[in-house]
Amino acid sequence: MAGRKAQPAFHAILLAGGSGTRFWPLSRQDKPKQFLPLTGRTSLLAETWRRVRALAPPSRIWVVAPKRLEARVRAVLPQLRADNLVLEPSPRDTGPAVGLGCAAVARRDPRAIVGVFPTDHVIPDQDEFGRAVRLAVVRAGRGALVCLGIRPDRPATGFGYLKCRRRPRKGEAVAVERFVEKPDVRRARQFLKAGNYLWNGGMFVWGVERFLRELGETEPPILDAVEAYLAGRARAWSRATKLSVDYAVMERASGVEVVPLDAGWNDVGSWDAAARLRELDPPSGLAQQSILIDSPGSAIFADARTVALVDVPGVVVVDTDDALLVVSRDQTEKVREVVEELRRRKRKDLL
Repeated sequence: MAGRKAQPAFHAILLAGGSGTRFWPLSRQDKPKQFLPLTGRTSLLAETWRRVRALAPPSRIWVVAPKRLEARVRAVLPQLRADNLVLEPSPRDTGPAVGLGCAAVARRDPRAIVGVFPTDHVIPDQDEFGRAVRLAVVRAGRGALVCLGIRPDRPATGFGYLKCRRRPRKGEAVAVERFVEKPDVRRARQFLKAGNYLWNGGMFVWGVERFLRELGETEPPILDAVEAYLAGRARAWSRATKLSVDYAVMERASGVEVVPLDAGWNDVGSWDAAARLRELDPPSGLAQQSILIDSPGSAIFADARTVALVDVPGVVVVDTDDALLVVSRDQTEKVREVVEELRRRKRKDLL
């Protein structure tokens, strides 16, 4: 009697690109956010590896990264298989990056179920993350394109939203009606009150064959460029359309579902967010590195020397060997403007 058909194997693709503008001066072009120990321990990339390592062996964990970051990725992830590092010649947004990773996986395992995870997020609850991914794998095995959606705890305007067919409950998958762009405060409050909206966390699970088929239908230039690049035609990469994976596939596909993720997710999108993380879970030794006197709401990121603040409330100080940043906590998004000014001044040594 014929044996039962083996279940598809789960592969994890880690996206390790980025420009490093929000976390200047600690972050630079050659050391973007995911290489920083923003939680005070290991780098965000190493934490992501550890998170997915509970779900897949190293032989089925892949990293997609810009070619310029190859050495840094290998240094942080010595367990990464040499041929599981997929290098982009240049950044072209997440659509081509995800397509490239999925096409590489499909060459080895055409039946694979793939999880796609950014490497610059913090997810403290490993167990809940694992449960959500495993449910998503089951749904993907039945043909769905699955998002991991974050249950909003505030009317945030900095995230895209997923409108669900009904209010999602923990431990179940729900159909996604549509993707919603970043709202203004009024609409964000409406979404929070309605209860059937989740933040789009940029994490996905799907059958690799299904995803590549969708990509070929919605954005054939991306799929053509990816396949040609993997076949050795390096110049073909420049023909890949610069699009996010949301625009390239997910917003135009049918059978999209979402699994709620209630695991303490934080995208750590600014120095203020990093400061809030440290307030919740201060790393050991921090008290010896910084001195804060009558400076409520202030935070210091400094390793090489002691930094002291006296009567300076509500600021973030970031001290590095070649630059010092002092920014109001409610204006940390403006750090990008510093990077833009450095570009105008052609200060490549500080970028």
